[in-house]
Amino acid sequence: MPETRRTHPNVPGVDQSDRIVPVNLRQSGQTPVEMLISTRVRKSPFWHLSVEAGCWRATVYNRMSHPLGYVRPEEGGAMAEYRSLVRGVTLWNVAVERQIRVKGPDAEDFVNTVITRDATKIAPMRGKYCILCNDKGGMLNDPVLLRLAENEFWFSLSDTDLMLWLQGVNTPRRWDVEIDELDV
Repeated sequence: MPETRRTHPNVPGVDQSDRIVPVNLRQSGQTPVEMLISTRVRKSPFWHLSVEAGCWRATVYNRMSHPLGYVRPEEGGAMAEYRSLVRGVTLWNVAVERQIRVKGPDAEDFVNTVITRDATKIAPMRGKYCILCNDKGGMLNDPVLLRLAENEFWFSLSDTDLMLWLQGVNTPRRWDVEIDELDV
């Protein structure tokens, strides 16, 4: 792995010249490897519309193909898209934000246990921004939580395996709930 040596930039007098810091290889430019998309990566119901709109580049998000590039490099590429984002309007396919449902007689109590706000104050057919933290206070996800009914909640997730974590929290079956991913 490539490495670099440096001193600590924010702490005067702290010499870290003997410390080896790996270079972030995730964003290191073009690669000669072609990525294969298998059946483990799904397409959203709107994928064909993204292609029709000119999508030429995508990434994987929540195990789904997520269209991200519409402006070709010779036409300004990512910087042209960025300018549209900050100065104009952009349209995004957010079907990659999967819905995790918690449903059952103990749904409200379970949801109230895993989020940092009071789920009892969310009325049916209303959504609220919420945060889920692990047992050490580390943030796991910050979805929009929709309460569909008294005993049914949907988490609209960013890119995480939160469903597995929620199922793990309920491994002792303390709460009478079903936790599953909806194909909506």
